[in-house]
Amino acid sequence: MCIFFTILWFTSSAQKFLNLQTWNVDSLLHVLPEQPKEEQVYSLSRLAVSLSFIDYEQSKKYAGEAMSLAKKLNNEEAMADAYRAYANNYFYQGDYPKALNNFFEALSIYDKLGKKHKAGWICYDIARTHYSARNFEKTVEYGNLALQKFRERMNNGSKAGNVVDSIRMYEGLALTFGTGQLGMIDQSIKYYQLAIEVGNKNNFDLMELMIITMRLGAELYFYGKTDSAIYYLNKALEYPEMNSGTRAIKNRINTYLGLCFIRKGAIEKGLNHILEAYSFYNIQGYLFWSLYLSNEIGNFYLKTNKLDTAEKYFRQGENKFNEVLARDSWYSHDSLKYIVNFGVDYFFPMPPKLLKELQWTQAKTMYHNLFLLSEKKNLADDALKYHIAFSRAVDTLNVMQRNREIIELQTKFETERKEQQIASLSEKNAFQEMKLRQSRGFLFGLGGLLVIVLLFAWLIIRQNKLRNQQQNLVLQQKLFRSQMNPHFIFNSLTSIQNFILDEEADKASKYLSLFSKLVRNILDSSTEEHVTLQEEIQTIENYLELQKIRFHDKFDYTIDVDEAIHPENIVIPPMLAQPFIENSIEHGIKHRKTKGDIFIRFRLKKGSIVFEVEDNGVGREKAKDILFHQNKEHKSLATAITLERIRVLNKRRRHKIALRIEDLTSENNKPTGTLVVIDIPINFGQ
Repeated sequence: MCIFFTILWFTSSAQKFLNLQTWNVDSLLHVLPEQPKEEQVYSLSRLAVSLSFIDYEQSKKYAGEAMSLAKKLNNEEAMADAYRAYANNYFYQGDYPKALNNFFEALSIYDKLGKKHKAGWICYDIARTHYSARNFEKTVEYGNLALQKFRERMNNGSKAGNVVDSIRMYEGLALTFGTGQLGMIDQSIKYYQLAIEVGNKNNFDLMELMIITMRLGAELYFYGKTDSAIYYLNKALEYPEMNSGTRAIKNRINTYLGLCFIRKGAIEKGLNHILEAYSFYNIQGYLFWSLYLSNEIGNFYLKTNKLDTAEKYFRQGENKFNEVLARDSWYSHDSLKYIVNFGVDYFFPMPPKLLKELQWTQAKTMYHNLFLLSEKKNLADDALKYHIAFSRAVDTLNVMQRNREIIELQTKFETERKEQQIASLSEKNAFQEMKLRQSRGFLFGLGGLLVIVLLFAWLIIRQNKLRNQQQNLVLQQKLFRSQMNPHFIFNSLTSIQNFILDEEADKASKYLSLFSKLVRNILDSSTEEHVTLQEEIQTIENYLELQKIRFHDKFDYTIDVDEAIHPENIVIPPMLAQPFIENSIEHGIKHRKTKGDIFIRFRLKKGSIVFEVEDNGVGREKAKDILFHQNKEHKSLATAITLERIRVLNKRRRHKIALRIEDLTSENNKPTGTLVVIDIPINFGQ
């Protein structure tokens, strides 16, 4: 391969990433026509990778050309490089399942060819993809697999990877174990400290060491170890200012230091650090960080009742956000796009969808702050305007988060499917090998066949388990969609808006909080197989409180938990009883002429939690009759989905969930309500 490739790294005009090899696009395009086909194939893949986060269509085009040429040349390593280029393209479009498919194809070829160093970095790519899809257990699994491959011996006896490769994996694992991800703080701190120690001994890049030291300080701050955080943040500030990137990172450090000092009660010192960072970002044109810090500073002044100063920063933040939207960029100058300012962007480019979600998260905070400020200043029109803007920001975020969550589910499923394919292929190869050995003796062949049969049986059992898990996830998603019906959301928001218009700020704040908690609980529960009983009780209570607003105190409710039950230690399937509670309200209590009652009870009974929902509504028969005359087409989807969920859950568990529904009657056989009893085994989550 020509030696000139060694000089084609990005120069000062573009970003150099430590964990993503990129090349100067103009230089590659210049030399490409004159290259032999054997070298062109690698240049095409390099073009695709270098454009993957800039120009998706061009990146995909060059990846396709690289793959076609690699197949013509029958060059397997070049095919693997093309698969990796495709994968990076899909990664930066947020299509993680397709990215993983291509990464796995590349990994298979590199493993086959014995390219252990490249295989290690593909494992890192797979871990990075799972990190972006918030599948942190798989992130750790493939991060450790990358470390394992780097430690393997080559034919000459040397290790496949070096100390730099290993430390990069440690840095990624530290981030994954951190507060916002797996929450294994001790592990996170250990890996950060190891990276700094080894980096100093081996004269690592100073920018890298500054960022890792900053990340350790930030992790300690989030963990509540403020003094240790200040120590490491000050150590990070001691690194020299080598370029515009280090200046930007030092202002990130200033931000964390300011938060630390404010937490310790040194308010003025903390504000000075934050205001210094804010001034830098404002002057330089870092729109997102200006927005972020205007929220932090304005919120501080809002809490201390300095309303005019708070308003000044909130308004500046609003202007910055509007500029972000107008430019569709975090920066007021395009040149800033290539300057490290986040920290993680020194290792690889930030995915665009993540940046969008972060900016709308700050917009939601900003509009909420402006709403609170307007309330305090008794500006009703402004309060309503910012409440509407806040609701729209929440809706935008919800759409992004739901799309992300769907991709996350697909990513998990695709990974399981791909790993199963790899296992199946491995078994197929084992079967072929066994057939070749049959000539060595009948007994040996019979033993090999028995092993294959057992392995195929295991694969079938695993396939059934995966199918059941997928079916349960689909049912949970259907149940989620049935619970979050637009009518319920509209009525809840309308009630909250009425409180605002009637200037009942306390009630509006209380029920807005209830509504947001309920939405968050349902969102969290929609992808979880089980939740704690305490979380389920909170979800039910929030739901009932909101329904009381909607039905104007048409009913009272009681939640009674057996004293022998410890809700925080018991897990149950999420949202099992909610459809029956909804039925109690919609079909039982709603049709009463007088105020009704709903009783929610949790009892401990011989290794089970007995979950009861009782109401004194009109009864099921009368409710059916009323519903028939009002809406003949109505179908109770939520109840049907719940029954199907119980059936799927019971298929793969020895201890079954039992459901019983009773029609309650008086002594003269008149309907007095309905009782739903759900018997859930305590060891459900095991």
